[in-house]
Amino acid sequence: MRKVILTPVARLDLLEIWHFIARDSIDAADRVTEEIRAAFNGLAVMPGKGHQRTDVRNPVMRFWSVYSYVIGYRVDDNSLTVVRVIQGNRNFRRLFGRGK
Repeated sequence: MRKVILTPVARLDLLEIWHFIARDSIDAADRVTEEIRAAFNGLAVMPGKGHQRTDVRNPVMRFWSVYSYVIGYRVDDNSLTVVRVIQGNRNFRRLFGRGK
């Protein structure tokens, strides 16, 4: 299995997601972030199940959805790097379009 690496921005994204949801329910915040983290591990095993996006020019970026959140990641032989975890309605072209 590939090693899962989170960029500092992805770690901050997860923390912000947790805090946003926790305003209404700490249990729900825990559940959502646990499912997102489980998705990281699933993607490390089968990274090809993610997809590319036509609004993102960087061909190495792949995406996978968990609830309304989208995991943006790249993969190599040894690791899966989670670049961002963002709300699905964000401007992907602006966030990923310049090869980030």
